[in-house]
Amino acid sequence: MSGKGTGNERARARMQTVSRRAFVRGVTGAGLSLAGAYLAACGGGGGAARSTAQPAAQTTGAAAAVKTGGTLKLAYGLEPSSLDPHVGNSGGDDYYWYSMFDNLVAYDQKFVSQSDLSLAQKWEIADPTTIVFQIRPGVKFHDGTDFNAEVVKWNIERVLNPDVKSTARSFLLSIDRVETPDPLTARFVLKEPNAALMGLLGGRGGAMVSRAAVEKLGKEFGSRPVGTGPFQFVEWAPGDHVTVKKNPSYWGKDKNGVQLPYLDQVIYRIIPDPTVSFANLTTGEVHLAGINPKDLAAAQANPDLTVVKREGSGIASVMVANLAKAPLDNANLRRAVMWALDPAAVNKAVYFDTAVVADAGMWAPGTWVYAPVPSRPKHDPTKAKEYLRAGGAPDGFAFTMITYNTPILVQQAEIYQAQLAKVGIKATLEQRDVGAATSAFFTEGAFPLYSTSWSLYPEPDWVGSNCYTSTGFYNPMKKPITPELDDLVKKGRQTYDPEERKKIYARINEIVLGEAYFVPMLYGTAFVGFRKPVQNTGTLFGGEAKWRLKELWLKS
Repeated sequence: MSGKGTGNERARARMQTVSRRAFVRGVTGAGLSLAGAYLAACGGGGGAARSTAQPAAQTTGAAAAVKTGGTLKLAYGLEPSSLDPHVGNSGGDDYYWYSMFDNLVAYDQKFVSQSDLSLAQKWEIADPTTIVFQIRPGVKFHDGTDFNAEVVKWNIERVLNPDVKSTARSFLLSIDRVETPDPLTARFVLKEPNAALMGLLGGRGGAMVSRAAVEKLGKEFGSRPVGTGPFQFVEWAPGDHVTVKKNPSYWGKDKNGVQLPYLDQVIYRIIPDPTVSFANLTTGEVHLAGINPKDLAAAQANPDLTVVKREGSGIASVMVANLAKAPLDNANLRRAVMWALDPAAVNKAVYFDTAVVADAGMWAPGTWVYAPVPSRPKHDPTKAKEYLRAGGAPDGFAFTMITYNTPILVQQAEIYQAQLAKVGIKATLEQRDVGAATSAFFTEGAFPLYSTSWSLYPEPDWVGSNCYTSTGFYNPMKKPITPELDDLVKKGRQTYDPEERKKIYARINEIVLGEAYFVPMLYGTAFVGFRKPVQNTGTLFGGEAKWRLKELWLKS
Protein backbone atom coordinates (compact mmCIF):
# COMPACT_ATOMS: atom_id res chain seq x y z
CA MET A 1 0.00 0.00 0.00
CA SER A 2 1.34 3.40 -0.91
CA GLY A 3 0.11 6.97 -1.22
CA LYS A 4 0.97 10.31 0.40
CA GLY A 5 -2.39 12.08 0.55
CA THR A 6 -3.97 12.82 3.93
CA GLY A 7 -7.59 13.45 2.96
CA ASN A 8 -8.71 9.83 2.97
CA GLU A 9 -6.93 8.36 5.97
CA ARG A 10 -9.91 6.44 7.32
CA ALA A 11 -10.68 4.99 3.91
CA ARG A 12 -7.01 4.16 3.46
CA ALA A 13 -6.92 2.30 6.77
CA ARG A 14 -9.91 0.22 5.77
CA MET A 15 -8.40 -0.47 2.37
CA GLN A 16 -5.17 -1.58 4.03
CA THR A 17 -7.09 -4.16 6.06
CA VAL A 18 -8.64 -5.63 2.93
CA SER A 19 -5.44 -5.45 0.92
CA ARG A 20 -3.29 -7.20 3.53
CA ARG A 21 -5.78 -9.94 4.38
CA ALA A 22 -7.28 -10.80 1.03
CA PHE A 23 -6.97 -8.46 -1.90
CA VAL A 24 -3.24 -8.81 -2.34
CA ARG A 25 -3.87 -12.44 -3.27
CA GLY A 26 -5.02 -11.12 -6.62
CA VAL A 27 -1.38 -10.31 -7.26
CA THR A 28 -0.35 -13.89 -6.60
CA GLY A 29 -3.01 -15.54 -8.70
CA ALA A 30 -6.03 -16.27 -6.50
CA GLY A 31 -7.43 -12.83 -5.92
CA LEU A 32 -10.48 -11.71 -4.03
CA SER A 33 -12.04 -8.47 -5.19
CA LEU A 34 -13.02 -5.85 -2.65
CA ALA A 35 -16.58 -7.08 -2.94
CA GLY A 36 -15.45 -10.67 -2.70
CA ALA A 37 -13.29 -10.03 0.34
CA TYR A 38 -16.18 -8.44 2.15
CA LEU A 39 -18.58 -11.16 1.08
CA ALA A 40 -16.20 -13.73 2.51
CA ALA A 41 -15.88 -11.73 5.70
CA CYS A 42 -19.65 -11.61 6.00
CA GLY A 43 -20.07 -15.31 5.27
CA GLY A 44 -22.49 -14.41 2.47
CA GLY A 45 -22.42 -13.47 -1.18
CA GLY A 46 -23.11 -15.53 -4.22
CA GLY A 47 -22.07 -18.68 -2.44
CA ALA A 48 -25.21 -18.57 -0.33
CA ALA A 49 -27.23 -19.39 -3.40
CA ARG A 50 -26.97 -23.11 -4.01
CA SER A 51 -26.78 -25.23 -7.13
CA THR A 52 -27.32 -28.98 -7.32
CA ALA A 53 -25.31 -30.51 -10.16
CA GLN A 54 -22.37 -32.68 -11.05
CA PRO A 55 -19.12 -31.32 -9.61
CA ALA A 56 -16.61 -29.97 -12.08
CA ALA A 57 -13.80 -32.34 -12.98
CA GLN A 58 -10.79 -31.59 -10.79
CA THR A 59 -8.40 -34.53 -11.05
CA THR A 60 -5.93 -35.57 -13.68
CA GLY A 61 -7.94 -38.73 -14.26
CA ALA A 62 -11.09 -36.70 -14.76
CA ALA A 63 -9.26 -34.42 -17.18
CA ALA A 64 -8.14 -37.42 -19.20
CA ALA A 65 -11.78 -38.47 -19.51
CA VAL A 66 -12.88 -35.13 -20.97
CA LYS A 67 -13.95 -35.45 -24.59
CA THR A 68 -13.36 -32.34 -26.65
CA GLY A 69 -15.32 -31.35 -29.73
CA GLY A 70 -18.96 -31.60 -30.69
CA THR A 71 -21.85 -29.17 -31.01
CA LEU A 72 -24.00 -28.28 -28.02
CA LYS A 73 -27.54 -27.16 -28.77
CA LEU A 74 -29.40 -25.27 -26.09
CA ALA A 75 -32.79 -23.61 -25.83
CA TYR A 76 -33.10 -20.12 -24.40
CA GLY A 77 -36.23 -18.01 -24.25
CA LEU A 78 -35.04 -14.44 -24.83
CA GLU A 79 -33.85 -12.80 -28.02
CA PRO A 80 -30.73 -10.69 -27.37
CA SER A 81 -31.34 -6.95 -27.28
CA SER A 82 -27.75 -6.67 -28.49
CA LEU A 83 -24.63 -8.83 -28.53
CA ASP A 84 -22.56 -5.79 -27.58
CA PRO A 85 -22.20 -6.16 -23.80
CA HIS A 86 -21.79 -2.44 -23.28
CA VAL A 87 -25.08 -1.36 -24.83
CA GLY A 88 -27.56 -4.22 -24.47
CA ASN A 89 -30.42 -3.53 -22.08
CA SER A 90 -31.68 -7.02 -21.20
CA GLY A 91 -30.27 -9.24 -18.48
CA GLY A 92 -30.90 -12.12 -20.87
CA ASP A 93 -28.11 -10.79 -23.11
CA ASP A 94 -25.58 -12.07 -20.57
CA TYR A 95 -26.31 -15.68 -21.52
CA TYR A 96 -24.92 -14.89 -24.98
CA TRP A 97 -22.12 -12.40 -24.48
CA TYR A 98 -20.40 -14.24 -21.61
CA SER A 99 -19.48 -16.95 -24.13
CA MET A 100 -17.80 -14.46 -26.49
CA PHE A 101 -16.21 -11.94 -24.15
CA ASP A 102 -13.88 -11.95 -21.16
CA ASN A 103 -13.87 -9.45 -18.32
CA LEU A 104 -10.98 -7.42 -17.04
CA VAL A 105 -11.83 -8.89 -13.64
CA ALA A 106 -13.92 -12.05 -13.61
CA TYR A 107 -15.51 -13.80 -10.67
CA ASP A 108 -16.21 -17.41 -9.80
CA GLN A 109 -19.41 -19.18 -8.80
CA LYS A 110 -19.24 -17.63 -5.34
CA PHE A 111 -18.91 -14.11 -6.80
CA VAL A 112 -15.28 -13.90 -5.75
CA SER A 113 -12.92 -12.26 -8.23
CA GLN A 114 -10.25 -14.66 -9.48
CA SER A 115 -7.16 -13.65 -11.43
CA ASP A 116 -6.94 -16.97 -13.29
CA LEU A 117 -10.35 -16.21 -14.84
CA SER A 118 -9.54 -12.58 -15.65
CA LEU A 119 -7.88 -10.60 -18.41
CA ALA A 120 -5.99 -8.85 -15.63
CA GLN A 121 -3.57 -11.45 -14.30
CA LYS A 122 -2.65 -9.32 -11.26
CA TRP A 123 -3.96 -6.26 -9.47
CA GLU A 124 -3.02 -4.19 -6.46
CA ILE A 125 -4.20 -1.11 -4.62
CA ALA A 126 -1.69 1.73 -4.58
CA ASP A 127 -3.97 3.92 -2.46
CA PRO A 128 -7.76 4.24 -1.88
CA THR A 129 -8.30 5.82 -5.30
CA THR A 130 -5.74 3.97 -7.41
CA ILE A 131 -5.93 0.37 -8.63
CA VAL A 132 -3.17 -1.00 -10.85
CA PHE A 133 -3.96 -3.89 -13.21
CA GLN A 134 -1.30 -6.03 -14.85
CA ILE A 135 -2.69 -7.19 -18.19
CA ARG A 136 -2.44 -10.81 -19.25
CA PRO A 137 0.14 -10.94 -22.08
CA GLY A 138 -0.42 -12.57 -25.45
CA VAL A 139 -4.22 -12.33 -25.53
CA LYS A 140 -5.80 -11.52 -28.87
CA PHE A 141 -9.29 -10.62 -29.96
CA HIS A 142 -11.11 -12.89 -32.37
CA ASP A 143 -10.17 -10.50 -35.20
CA GLY A 144 -6.46 -10.99 -34.42
CA THR A 145 -5.88 -7.60 -32.80
CA ASP A 146 -3.98 -7.36 -29.53
CA PHE A 147 -5.56 -6.98 -26.12
CA ASN A 148 -3.48 -4.52 -24.11
CA ALA A 149 -3.67 -1.63 -21.66
CA GLU A 150 -4.60 0.92 -24.34
CA VAL A 151 -7.59 -1.24 -25.29
CA VAL A 152 -8.60 -1.41 -21.62
CA LYS A 153 -8.48 2.39 -21.45
CA TRP A 154 -10.52 2.70 -24.62
CA ASN A 155 -13.15 0.23 -23.34
CA ILE A 156 -13.64 2.11 -20.08
CA GLU A 157 -13.85 5.43 -21.92
CA ARG A 158 -16.41 3.90 -24.29
CA VAL A 159 -18.63 2.79 -21.42
CA LEU A 160 -18.33 6.23 -19.80
CA ASN A 161 -19.11 8.10 -23.02
CA PRO A 162 -22.71 9.35 -22.62
CA ASP A 163 -23.23 9.17 -26.38
CA VAL A 164 -22.79 5.38 -26.27
CA LYS A 165 -25.68 5.10 -23.79
CA SER A 166 -24.10 2.14 -22.06
CA THR A 167 -26.25 0.43 -19.47
CA ALA A 168 -23.07 0.08 -17.38
CA ARG A 169 -22.11 3.75 -17.38
CA SER A 170 -23.59 4.73 -14.03
CA PHE A 171 -21.57 2.26 -11.98
CA LEU A 172 -18.23 3.21 -13.54
CA LEU A 173 -18.67 6.94 -12.98
CA SER A 174 -16.22 6.87 -10.07
CA ILE A 175 -13.39 6.24 -12.58
CA ASP A 176 -11.67 9.54 -13.36
CA ARG A 177 -9.21 8.17 -15.89
CA VAL A 178 -7.19 5.14 -16.95
CA GLU A 179 -3.45 5.61 -17.34
CA THR A 180 -1.28 3.27 -19.41
CA PRO A 181 2.37 3.58 -18.37
CA ASP A 182 3.22 0.55 -20.54
CA PRO A 183 1.31 -1.86 -22.83
CA LEU A 184 0.59 -4.33 -20.01
CA THR A 185 -0.27 -1.91 -17.17
CA ALA A 186 -3.59 -0.10 -16.73
CA ARG A 187 -3.81 2.26 -13.77
CA PHE A 188 -7.35 3.19 -12.73
CA VAL A 189 -7.47 6.57 -11.01
CA LEU A 190 -10.76 7.03 -9.18
CA LYS A 191 -12.57 10.21 -8.23
CA GLU A 192 -13.43 8.64 -4.90
CA PRO A 193 -13.04 5.30 -3.11
CA ASN A 194 -15.29 2.59 -4.56
CA ALA A 195 -15.83 -0.66 -2.67
CA ALA A 196 -18.06 -2.01 -5.44
CA LEU A 197 -15.84 -1.50 -8.47
CA MET A 198 -14.10 -4.86 -8.67
CA GLY A 199 -17.35 -6.80 -8.58
CA LEU A 200 -18.90 -4.49 -11.16
CA LEU A 201 -15.99 -5.03 -13.55
CA GLY A 202 -17.18 -8.64 -13.74
CA GLY A 203 -20.33 -7.45 -15.50
CA ARG A 204 -21.10 -5.50 -18.66
CA GLY A 205 -18.84 -2.56 -17.86
CA GLY A 206 -15.75 -4.75 -17.52
CA ALA A 207 -16.32 -6.82 -20.67
CA MET A 208 -13.53 -6.09 -23.12
CA VAL A 209 -14.56 -5.55 -26.75
CA SER A 210 -12.39 -5.16 -29.83
CA ARG A 211 -11.71 -1.49 -30.53
CA ALA A 212 -10.84 -2.27 -34.14
CA ALA A 213 -14.11 -4.08 -34.69
CA VAL A 214 -16.21 -1.36 -33.06
CA GLU A 215 -14.54 1.34 -35.14
CA LYS A 216 -14.97 -0.72 -38.31
CA LEU A 217 -18.54 -1.90 -37.76
CA GLY A 218 -20.11 0.97 -35.83
CA LYS A 219 -23.65 0.10 -34.76
CA GLU A 220 -23.38 -3.24 -36.54
CA PHE A 221 -21.01 -4.39 -33.79
CA GLY A 222 -24.06 -5.31 -31.73
CA SER A 223 -24.94 -7.99 -34.26
CA ARG A 224 -21.35 -8.93 -35.22
CA PRO A 225 -19.50 -8.97 -31.89
CA VAL A 226 -15.77 -9.49 -31.44
CA GLY A 227 -14.27 -10.33 -28.05
CA THR A 228 -11.49 -12.44 -26.54
CA GLY A 229 -13.79 -15.09 -25.09
CA PRO A 230 -13.81 -18.90 -25.35
CA PHE A 231 -16.23 -18.82 -28.30
CA GLN A 232 -16.37 -16.51 -31.28
CA PHE A 233 -19.40 -15.28 -33.13
CA VAL A 234 -20.67 -17.10 -36.24
CA GLU A 235 -24.19 -15.82 -36.90
CA TRP A 236 -27.37 -14.42 -35.41
CA ALA A 237 -30.65 -15.27 -37.13
CA PRO A 238 -33.18 -13.12 -35.23
CA GLY A 239 -36.03 -15.11 -33.79
CA ASP A 240 -34.29 -18.40 -34.51
CA HIS A 241 -30.73 -18.89 -33.26
CA VAL A 242 -27.31 -17.53 -32.36
CA THR A 243 -24.29 -19.68 -33.24
CA VAL A 244 -20.79 -19.43 -31.78
CA LYS A 245 -17.73 -21.58 -32.44
CA LYS A 246 -14.61 -22.47 -30.49
CA ASN A 247 -11.92 -19.83 -30.26
CA PRO A 248 -8.86 -21.96 -31.18
CA SER A 249 -6.50 -19.38 -29.67
CA TYR A 250 -8.27 -18.99 -26.34
CA TRP A 251 -5.92 -18.27 -23.46
CA GLY A 252 -7.99 -19.99 -20.77
CA LYS A 253 -7.28 -23.46 -19.40
CA ASP A 254 -9.06 -25.69 -16.92
CA LYS A 255 -7.63 -26.70 -13.54
CA ASN A 256 -5.65 -29.47 -15.21
CA GLY A 257 -4.09 -27.25 -17.86
CA VAL A 258 -6.40 -28.37 -20.69
CA GLN A 259 -7.26 -25.59 -23.11
CA LEU A 260 -10.84 -24.35 -23.04
CA PRO A 261 -13.47 -24.50 -24.34
CA TYR A 262 -14.09 -28.21 -24.74
CA LEU A 263 -16.88 -27.80 -27.30
CA ASP A 264 -16.39 -26.97 -30.98
CA GLN A 265 -19.66 -25.11 -31.37
CA VAL A 266 -22.74 -23.92 -29.49
CA ILE A 267 -26.10 -23.18 -31.06
CA TYR A 268 -28.49 -21.08 -28.98
CA ARG A 269 -31.99 -21.83 -30.22
CA ILE A 270 -34.30 -18.95 -29.37
CA ILE A 271 -37.51 -20.58 -28.12
CA PRO A 272 -39.74 -18.21 -26.10
CA ASP A 273 -42.39 -20.81 -25.29
CA PRO A 274 -41.17 -23.01 -22.39
CA THR A 275 -43.52 -25.83 -23.41
CA VAL A 276 -41.92 -25.97 -26.84
CA SER A 277 -38.47 -25.67 -25.26
CA PHE A 278 -39.16 -28.62 -22.96
CA ALA A 279 -40.50 -30.70 -25.86
CA ASN A 280 -37.24 -30.04 -27.72
CA LEU A 281 -35.30 -31.15 -24.67
CA THR A 282 -37.23 -34.39 -24.17
CA THR A 283 -36.90 -35.36 -27.84
CA GLY A 284 -33.19 -34.58 -27.91
CA GLU A 285 -33.41 -31.65 -30.31
CA VAL A 286 -31.46 -29.65 -27.74
CA HIS A 287 -29.03 -30.74 -25.03
CA LEU A 288 -30.06 -28.28 -22.34
CA ALA A 289 -32.90 -25.92 -21.54
CA GLY A 290 -34.43 -24.08 -18.63
CA ILE A 291 -37.31 -25.98 -17.05
CA ASN A 292 -40.69 -24.34 -16.50
CA PRO A 293 -41.98 -25.23 -13.02
CA LYS A 294 -45.04 -26.92 -14.54
CA ASP A 295 -42.71 -29.35 -16.33
CA LEU A 296 -40.41 -29.95 -13.37
CA ALA A 297 -41.94 -33.23 -12.18
CA ALA A 298 -41.87 -34.67 -15.70
CA ALA A 299 -38.25 -33.60 -16.15
CA GLN A 300 -37.16 -35.13 -12.84
CA ALA A 301 -38.89 -38.40 -13.75
CA ASN A 302 -37.29 -38.58 -17.20
CA PRO A 303 -34.36 -41.05 -17.15
CA ASP A 304 -32.72 -39.23 -20.08
CA LEU A 305 -32.42 -35.97 -18.20
CA THR A 306 -30.41 -34.50 -15.34
CA VAL A 307 -32.08 -31.56 -13.58
CA VAL A 308 -30.00 -28.84 -11.91
CA LYS A 309 -31.54 -26.48 -9.36
CA ARG A 310 -30.14 -22.99 -8.65
CA GLU A 311 -31.71 -21.30 -5.65
CA GLY A 312 -31.59 -17.52 -5.46
CA SER A 313 -31.38 -17.15 -9.22
CA GLY A 314 -32.86 -13.67 -9.45
CA ILE A 315 -36.15 -11.80 -9.23
CA ALA A 316 -38.89 -13.83 -10.91
CA SER A 317 -41.39 -10.98 -10.71
CA VAL A 318 -40.87 -7.28 -10.01
CA MET A 319 -43.06 -4.25 -10.52
CA VAL A 320 -41.23 -1.07 -11.52
CA ALA A 321 -43.12 2.23 -11.47
CA ASN A 322 -42.35 5.37 -13.45
CA LEU A 323 -42.71 8.05 -10.79
CA ALA A 324 -43.03 10.76 -13.45
CA LYS A 325 -45.77 9.13 -15.53
CA ALA A 326 -49.42 9.74 -14.68
CA PRO A 327 -51.31 8.32 -12.92
CA LEU A 328 -48.48 6.63 -11.01
CA ASP A 329 -46.75 9.94 -10.40
CA ASN A 330 -49.15 9.91 -7.44
CA ALA A 331 -47.33 8.04 -4.66
CA ASN A 332 -50.53 6.83 -2.99
CA LEU A 333 -51.85 5.38 -6.25
CA ARG A 334 -48.54 3.54 -6.70
CA ARG A 335 -48.90 2.14 -3.22
CA ALA A 336 -52.47 1.11 -3.95
CA VAL A 337 -51.22 -0.93 -6.91
CA MET A 338 -48.47 -2.67 -4.94
CA TRP A 339 -50.63 -3.50 -1.92
CA ALA A 340 -53.39 -4.89 -4.17
CA LEU A 341 -51.14 -7.55 -5.66
CA ASP A 342 -51.00 -11.13 -4.34
CA PRO A 343 -47.70 -12.70 -5.41
CA ALA A 344 -48.46 -15.90 -3.47
CA ALA A 345 -51.29 -16.58 -5.91
CA VAL A 346 -48.93 -16.03 -8.83
CA ASN A 347 -46.37 -18.32 -7.22
CA LYS A 348 -48.96 -21.09 -6.96
CA ALA A 349 -50.51 -20.67 -10.41
CA VAL A 350 -47.40 -19.88 -12.46
CA TYR A 351 -44.40 -21.19 -10.51
CA PHE A 352 -46.02 -24.16 -8.73
CA ASP A 353 -44.74 -22.75 -5.44
CA THR A 354 -41.10 -23.03 -6.51
CA ALA A 355 -40.52 -19.27 -6.15
CA VAL A 356 -40.36 -17.34 -2.87
CA VAL A 357 -42.69 -14.46 -2.01
CA ALA A 358 -40.47 -11.39 -1.67
CA ASP A 359 -40.03 -10.01 1.84
CA ALA A 360 -37.28 -7.49 1.06
CA GLY A 361 -36.04 -5.40 -1.85
CA MET A 362 -34.00 -6.06 -4.96
CA TRP A 363 -31.17 -7.66 -3.00
CA ALA A 364 -32.60 -11.14 -2.75
CA PRO A 365 -31.83 -14.02 -0.37
CA GLY A 366 -28.32 -15.27 -1.06
CA THR A 367 -26.89 -11.78 -1.52
CA TRP A 368 -24.83 -10.55 1.40
CA VAL A 369 -26.95 -7.44 2.04
CA TYR A 370 -30.30 -9.24 2.02
CA ALA A 371 -32.51 -8.29 4.96
CA PRO A 372 -36.32 -8.44 5.28
CA VAL A 373 -38.22 -5.14 5.23
CA PRO A 374 -41.34 -5.52 7.39
CA SER A 375 -42.86 -2.24 6.17
CA ARG A 376 -42.69 -3.13 2.48
CA PRO A 377 -45.86 -3.56 0.38
CA LYS A 378 -47.63 -6.87 0.83
CA HIS A 379 -51.02 -8.21 -0.21
CA ASP A 380 -53.71 -6.29 1.65
CA PRO A 381 -56.75 -5.16 -0.43
CA THR A 382 -58.11 -3.12 2.47
CA LYS A 383 -54.92 -1.09 2.67
CA ALA A 384 -54.88 -0.77 -1.12
CA LYS A 385 -58.32 0.87 -0.96
CA GLU A 386 -57.09 3.20 1.77
CA TYR A 387 -54.30 4.33 -0.54
CA LEU A 388 -56.82 4.82 -3.36
CA ARG A 389 -58.79 7.19 -1.13
CA ALA A 390 -55.64 8.97 -0.03
CA GLY A 391 -54.61 9.33 -3.67
CA GLY A 392 -57.91 10.95 -4.65
CA ALA A 393 -59.26 7.96 -6.59
CA PRO A 394 -61.60 6.13 -4.17
CA ASP A 395 -63.36 4.38 -7.07
CA GLY A 396 -60.15 3.32 -8.75
CA PHE A 397 -58.32 4.48 -11.85
CA ALA A 398 -57.00 3.18 -15.17
CA PHE A 399 -53.50 2.88 -16.60
CA THR A 400 -51.45 0.79 -19.05
CA MET A 401 -48.94 -1.78 -17.80
CA ILE A 402 -46.22 -3.15 -20.07
CA THR A 403 -44.60 -6.57 -19.89
CA TYR A 404 -42.40 -8.61 -22.17
CA ASN A 405 -43.97 -11.34 -24.22
CA THR A 406 -42.77 -14.64 -22.81
CA PRO A 407 -45.58 -16.94 -21.65
CA ILE A 408 -44.62 -16.86 -17.98
CA LEU A 409 -44.36 -13.06 -17.82
CA VAL A 410 -47.63 -12.65 -19.68
CA GLN A 411 -49.39 -15.18 -17.46
CA GLN A 412 -48.29 -13.51 -14.26
CA ALA A 413 -49.14 -10.04 -15.59
CA GLU A 414 -52.65 -11.22 -16.45
CA ILE A 415 -53.11 -12.52 -12.90
CA TYR A 416 -51.94 -9.19 -11.51
CA GLN A 417 -54.34 -7.46 -13.88
CA ALA A 418 -57.25 -9.44 -12.40
CA GLN A 419 -56.10 -8.74 -8.84
CA LEU A 420 -55.98 -5.00 -9.52
CA ALA A 421 -59.50 -5.10 -10.91
CA LYS A 422 -60.75 -6.42 -7.56
CA VAL A 423 -59.94 -3.08 -5.93
CA GLY A 424 -61.20 -1.01 -8.85
CA ILE A 425 -57.93 -0.48 -10.73
CA LYS A 426 -58.20 -1.14 -14.47
CA ALA A 427 -54.84 -2.13 -15.94
CA THR A 428 -54.57 -2.49 -19.71
CA LEU A 429 -51.76 -4.86 -20.63
CA GLU A 430 -49.33 -4.19 -23.47
CA GLN A 431 -46.78 -6.79 -24.60
CA ARG A 432 -43.51 -6.36 -26.50
CA ASP A 433 -40.32 -8.37 -26.83
CA VAL A 434 -37.93 -7.91 -23.95
CA GLY A 435 -35.61 -5.39 -25.61
CA ALA A 436 -38.43 -3.24 -26.93
CA ALA A 437 -40.36 -3.35 -23.65
CA THR A 438 -37.28 -2.42 -21.63
CA SER A 439 -36.43 0.48 -23.96
CA ALA A 440 -40.02 1.73 -23.99
CA PHE A 441 -40.15 1.83 -20.22
CA PHE A 442 -36.67 2.86 -19.11
CA THR A 443 -35.39 4.88 -22.08
CA GLU A 444 -38.56 6.40 -23.50
CA GLY A 445 -40.52 6.64 -20.25
CA ALA A 446 -43.63 5.64 -22.18
CA PHE A 447 -45.45 3.59 -19.52
CA PRO A 448 -46.29 4.06 -15.85
CA LEU A 449 -45.64 0.42 -14.81
CA TYR A 450 -43.45 -2.45 -16.00
CA SER A 451 -44.17 -6.01 -14.90
CA THR A 452 -40.86 -7.72 -15.49
CA SER A 453 -38.18 -9.99 -14.05
CA TRP A 454 -34.64 -9.14 -12.94
CA SER A 455 -31.28 -10.82 -12.88
CA LEU A 456 -29.27 -11.61 -9.78
CA TYR A 457 -26.61 -9.00 -8.98
CA PRO A 458 -24.69 -9.92 -5.80
CA GLU A 459 -22.80 -6.61 -5.73
CA PRO A 460 -25.46 -4.23 -4.36
CA ASP A 461 -24.17 -1.16 -6.18
CA TRP A 462 -25.20 -2.64 -9.52
CA VAL A 463 -28.84 -2.07 -8.59
CA GLY A 464 -28.04 0.97 -6.48
CA SER A 465 -26.23 2.97 -9.15
CA ASN A 466 -28.13 1.67 -12.16
CA CYS A 467 -31.67 1.82 -10.79
CA TYR A 468 -31.81 4.20 -7.85
CA THR A 469 -29.71 7.21 -8.91
CA SER A 470 -30.63 10.11 -11.15
CA THR A 471 -28.04 8.99 -13.73
CA GLY A 472 -28.94 5.30 -13.66
CA PHE A 473 -29.88 3.65 -16.94
CA TYR A 474 -32.77 1.85 -15.27
CA ASN A 475 -34.24 5.00 -13.77
CA PRO A 476 -37.06 5.91 -16.18
CA MET A 477 -37.43 9.40 -14.70
CA LYS A 478 -33.73 10.35 -15.10
CA LYS A 479 -34.01 12.48 -11.97
CA PRO A 480 -33.60 11.79 -8.23
CA ILE A 481 -36.11 9.43 -6.64
CA THR A 482 -35.90 11.30 -3.32
CA PRO A 483 -33.55 14.09 -2.19
CA GLU A 484 -31.39 11.70 -0.14
CA LEU A 485 -31.26 8.59 -2.31
CA ASP A 486 -28.41 9.59 -4.64
CA ASP A 487 -26.24 10.44 -1.65
CA LEU A 488 -27.08 7.17 0.10
CA VAL A 489 -26.12 5.13 -2.98
CA LYS A 490 -22.86 7.04 -3.21
CA LYS A 491 -22.18 6.46 0.47
CA GLY A 492 -22.86 2.73 0.09
CA ARG A 493 -20.45 2.57 -2.84
CA GLN A 494 -17.69 4.43 -0.97
CA THR A 495 -17.99 2.58 2.33
CA TYR A 496 -15.62 -0.35 2.86
CA ASP A 497 -16.95 -1.60 6.19
CA PRO A 498 -19.44 -4.35 5.26
CA GLU A 499 -21.65 -3.87 8.31
CA GLU A 500 -21.93 -0.15 7.59
CA ARG A 501 -22.75 -0.92 3.97
CA LYS A 502 -25.53 -3.25 5.11
CA LYS A 503 -27.08 -0.46 7.18
CA ILE A 504 -26.95 1.91 4.23
CA TYR A 505 -28.59 -0.56 1.86
CA ALA A 506 -31.26 -1.35 4.46
CA ARG A 507 -32.14 2.35 4.50
CA ILE A 508 -32.14 2.44 0.70
CA ASN A 509 -34.55 -0.51 0.65
CA GLU A 510 -36.91 1.27 3.02
CA ILE A 511 -36.98 4.36 0.81
CA VAL A 512 -37.41 2.54 -2.50
CA LEU A 513 -40.13 0.23 -1.21
CA GLY A 514 -41.83 3.07 0.64
CA GLU A 515 -41.97 5.02 -2.62
CA ALA A 516 -43.42 1.92 -4.37
CA TYR A 517 -40.73 2.28 -7.04
CA PHE A 518 -38.92 -1.06 -7.57
CA VAL A 519 -41.07 -3.62 -5.73
CA PRO A 520 -40.08 -7.28 -6.13
CA MET A 521 -42.95 -9.74 -5.85
CA LEU A 522 -41.22 -13.12 -6.17
CA TYR A 523 -37.65 -14.32 -5.80
CA GLY A 524 -36.77 -17.00 -8.32
CA THR A 525 -35.37 -20.50 -8.37
CA ALA A 526 -33.92 -21.72 -11.67
CA PHE A 527 -34.16 -25.27 -12.98
CA VAL A 528 -32.15 -26.47 -15.96
CA GLY A 529 -32.51 -29.80 -17.70
CA PHE A 530 -29.57 -31.53 -19.40
CA ARG A 531 -29.52 -34.51 -21.70
CA LYS A 532 -27.37 -37.25 -20.17
CA PRO A 533 -24.42 -36.77 -22.56
CA VAL A 534 -23.77 -33.28 -21.16
CA GLN A 535 -20.99 -33.37 -18.58
CA ASN A 536 -19.56 -30.90 -16.04
CA THR A 537 -23.03 -29.49 -15.38
CA GLY A 538 -21.77 -28.09 -12.09
CA THR A 539 -19.89 -25.39 -14.02
CA LEU A 540 -22.99 -24.01 -15.73
CA PHE A 541 -23.97 -21.21 -13.34
CA GLY A 542 -21.80 -18.16 -12.85
CA GLY A 543 -21.79 -16.09 -9.69
CA GLU A 544 -24.81 -14.13 -10.90
CA ALA A 545 -26.62 -17.33 -11.99
CA LYS A 546 -26.11 -16.80 -15.74
CA TRP A 547 -24.90 -19.72 -17.86
CA ARG A 548 -21.22 -20.40 -18.60
CA LEU A 549 -20.48 -22.92 -21.33
CA LYS A 550 -16.72 -23.19 -21.68
CA GLU A 551 -16.31 -26.23 -19.39
CA LEU A 552 -19.30 -28.24 -20.58
CA TRP A 553 -18.53 -31.27 -22.74
CA LEU A 554 -20.41 -34.04 -24.48
CA LYS A 555 -19.98 -37.69 -23.62
CA SER A 556 -20.42 -40.15 -26.47
